[in-house]
Amino acid sequence: MTFQKRCSLKRYGTNLLKVNATIGSAKQSIRKSRFRRISLLVDTGASFTIIPKSILEDLGYDLNNPLRYQSIITGQGKTQPLPIIQLSWFNSMGQLIENFEVITYDLPRQLQVSGVLGMDYLQRRKAVISLHKAVIYFEDS
Repeated sequence: MTFQKRCSLKRYGTNLLKVNATIGSAKQSIRKSRFRRISLLVDTGASFTIIPKSILEDLGYDLNNPLRYQSIITGQGKTQPLPIIQLSWFNSMGQLIENFEVITYDLPRQLQVSGVLGMDYLQRRKAVISLHKAVIYFEDS
């Protein structure tokens, strides 16, 4: 196994890691494309990447017409079915994914992160995480 890229993760609290990401808007402007930078909790226990409704609405995504709905299990139990939206593009740690599907869900404010980077992204990008070093490696394709 060889790796093409190594990125440092930010320690957050005692045992958590976070990372920055950028989301592209639903509608491209002639003058410039809109995007939003966010902070995500890296969660290998999360099946899906989760982005708050307000951020997606601000970028022009239509939450009333999702691709489909999916319930998730949180610390408070099973959620009602949540909208799955397809992002134009999503970039974290230099790993760009176009047409990336995310779940829309508002995390508790006390977490002080925008959302969750889940296993859907980590597996797709063939990521390996060193928890001790707080480093993520991406395997050569």
